[in-house]
Amino acid sequence: MANQKSRRPRQNSGRPRPQLARYPSIEGLQIDFLNQPCVAFHKYDGSNLQFKWTQNEGWCQAGTRKRTIDVENPLFGSALSLFESKYAEQILSSLRKYKEYRNAKSLVAFCEFFGEHTFSGLHRDDDTKELKLFDLLIPEQGFVLPQNFRQHFGHLDIAEVVYEGALTREFMQDVYQGKYPVNEGVVAKGVTTTQRRKGKTEQEVWMVKIKTKSWLEELTRRAGDSSDLKQELEDNLKQQFALFQQNEWQ
Repeated sequence: MANQKSRRPRQNSGRPRPQLARYPSIEGLQIDFLNQPCVAFHKYDGSNLQFKWTQNEGWCQAGTRKRTIDVENPLFGSALSLFESKYAEQILSSLRKYKEYRNAKSLVAFCEFFGEHTFSGLHRDDDTKELKLFDLLIPEQGFVLPQNFRQHFGHLDIAEVVYEGALTREFMQDVYQGKYPVNEGVVAKGVTTTQRRKGKTEQEVWMVKIKTKSWLEELTRRAGDSSDLKQELEDNLKQQFALFQQNEWQ
């Protein structure tokens, strides 16, 4: 790929920056996804950070869901150095290697930033923080397909695959009941293929978020002291009840 650059995301110079990418909200289960093939990735409990690369500017922007950040940010500044050392050049190396990304002119890497005691995105200052790559978006193409993400970028420190198979209610119940080695839960991802004109096909990634009972119980316990966590609890319960029939949620 010509003119690819691997630079640390620059500090904000005061000029307007391009709008941050919006990671899709995962509302619940569509019936069409049931029993479809999926890859379920470990969902780490932390803050969703994004890092943007363009062919002209290199790694040029970092941000949370709502705002850009730089190395001087007191909470997230260290994530920029972690990203530079663990992922920046390594991601671009895979872009150069595989034909699926040959025409990519921009890219957004999504990572989870967390420490040992992080809970629902709330961090402790004395924790050593980790950064984990869990998704890649190529605006011209969409999200990297889950199997490609695993095969093409799995040599990096990506979110761990905890299950591969059909998205069944039994699997979702097993996650909820704590039968998999995850704390918060998993994100199951699959692919919908649509036939287009002239024999062309279009593939789109779908996602289903499944939380564990123990994590939801801890969120319920903590929500009494925080209006933000109360809203988080409400949103999570709404999402999780959508996964199951009422009599299955026990």
